[in-house]
Amino acid sequence: MPVSERRPLSPVAIALIIIALALAAMALWLLAHRTTAPPPPPAPGTWPDRRLTPGAADPAVSNRDICAHDWAPGSPPRHGGDLTYSRAARHTAPALKAAVFAAYHLTNPHDGGRTYEVDHLIPLALGGRDVLANLWPESRLSQGPNAWSKDRLEYRLYRLVCDPEPGTPALPLQQAQAAFTTDWVAAYHHYCPTEADCPAFRED
Repeated sequence: MPVSERRPLSPVAIALIIIALALAAMALWLLAHRTTAPPPPPAPGTWPDRRLTPGAADPAVSNRDICAHDWAPGSPPRHGGDLTYSRAARHTAPALKAAVFAAYHLTNPHDGGRTYEVDHLIPLALGGRDVLANLWPESRLSQGPNAWSKDRLEYRLYRLVCDPEPGTPALPLQQAQAAFTTDWVAAYHHYCPTEADCPAFRED
């Protein structure tokens, strides 16, 4: 019986094979060189503009001072009362808040702080000053790190400074302040790996 001859491939079939091989090679290359997409950047308002808000702290306050409840209202607070430093310093005037929004070219929404918190970069509870250089409009609504997250970090660091675990040395006040003037989001991830580590903020 004669053996049937194999027909040569048509030009169209050869072209399709070449295209298929090229697509397969491209898919393999993309698979080998794929990169993980970077996470989206935090929303505006997560960090202050350091030119406008470098941070300001009361240089006269030490670890022992900041944990005392003997402060009287003032700018900065003074000894001789029965308040925490934070309560004695908390008197941000409406005109100062308006100046913060103006410096950041934002319109004050006048919504009771629902959209923005005019926040102290170095918290008052850690010796921050209630002055323009320490204030910025921080978003309360942005996804990811926002004003609520920073409040939790503030409370956590205040406790590490003033009420550390038994047998654990107190966190130096200057170190706690630096957590905010360098990168508070990085500090949040360091000190607050879970929500249980950083419970909801309670004013001191």
